Order: sequence, then structure tokens, then C-alpha cells
Amino acid sequence: MSRWRRFRFHIGSPWAGFSLRFVLPVPAWSWLQIRISTLLLLVLLACVVFAWRRDRSQLEDEIVALKVELAPAQKQRVAWGIEQLFGPPDTKRFGDQRTAWAPQTQDGQQEWIVAHFESEVTPKELHIHETFNPGAVTKVSIFTALGNEVVVWQGNDPTPVGSGGGVSKIPLNTIWPTKKLKIYIDSPAVAGWNEIDAIGLVDQNDQTQWTRFAEASSSYGESNANRVVIRGMQLDVF
Repeated sequence: MSRWRRFRFHIGSPWAGFSLRFVLPVPAWSWLQIRISTLLLLVLLACVVFAWRRDRSQLEDEIVALKVELAPAQKQRVAWGIEQLFGPPDTKRFGDQRTAWAPQTQDGQQEWIVAHFESEVTPKELHIHETFNPGAVTKVSIFTALGNEVVVWQGNDPTPVGSGGGVSKIPLNTIWPTKKLKIYIDSPAVAGWNEIDAIGLVDQNDQTQWTRFAEASSSYGESNANRVVIRGMQLDVF
């Protein structure tokens, strides 16, 4: 809403000269007036949201710690499972190896991996050890302390398609400290199982942390946790 106000513009002395009179609308700023109680309510709401997200992050860390305790036994038992991403690289050669993670299907869908690390650092690089059908990594994002996802790299996988395997060293251009990242994999674009052995997070001091826990969109091992598996064959274990 606006109200009209008269204005007078004068050139000359008080007794002689030229005057111009006109009327202009003046906006009413009452709608910007915020009561103190409303302001306090908004601050309280922001504090509640911040505390909720902080507690949620702490709960997630506790759940991860419990799952990490069970990881060694799972890693020995589940071929091509998400557990194979835990710790430093241990796949001895390129190829279809049970000591690396593989998606549930060869080229069925877009895939992703969320990798958790021990300590929060300002990242410098991400090292992805690709051991079979590499070249499908397209994007990397980090998660801030409040859980916000921020894309920090997007482009062509440094390890080329058809190279057998390699270590993709991806620069992470961000000022946000993190201990949780998400890797996007365009599986349909690179034929076959796109297998990854390990993920290393390098900080500004060139110190590397290895994945302590991970989640994925799918895993070849998730449906074979109670089986000894050879591709194309399975033997139930009771």
C-alpha cells in the first residue's frame, strides 16, 4: 500500500524565483515492522532446527561406529559387498575380484556410494581405486556438519574407460570440512560391473583416511550375504 505526499521544488530567493509543486506516492513501510516477540520466535525456531540437525548427525555417527565393529566379519564373508570398500585397498590385481565392491547389476541404473571417514578434515583430493570397468565416476559431493550436500566436483572420470583399472585422483575444491562424501557412478555408460576396491580422502596435509563405513544404491553382495558366490553359480551356506 502507498499514500500520496505533496512535494515543492523552488529555485531562487524566498521572495522571487521558480517553484514546482508535484505529488508522488510514498510506500508505507508498516509491513516491515516486526514485533520483538516474532523475532524471538524466529530465533528460537532456528536454534531448534540447528540442534535437531546436530543431534541427528551425532546419532548417525554412533550408528556408524556400531556397524564398523561388525565390518571385519562381513568383509570376509560377503563377496562384492559394500563391506569390501572398508579400509585401504586390498585387491591385488585388476579384474572381476570378490575383494571389491560391485553394483547389483552390470548396467541397470545410475549408482552412488556414500563413504564415511573417521575424522572431519578440509579435503584436498579423493582417491578412488577402480579395479574393473573403470571410467564411470561423474560427480562427487560432500556433506557439511549440518548434513547439507554440496557438489565439489563434476566431470569425466580421470581413469579412462577401457584402461582395466587405476586410481582416480579427483580434486575437491571446497572450504567446507567434511568426513562424509557421495560418489555418483554412471553405470549404464560403462559396460560391465564397475568395481571399486577402496576410497581414500586426502586432507590439506596430504594425509589419507580410508573409508570406515559406506552405503550404496545397490550391491552385488547384498543378496548373497549367506552364499559362497562364483559369478553365475551359488552355493547356500547354512
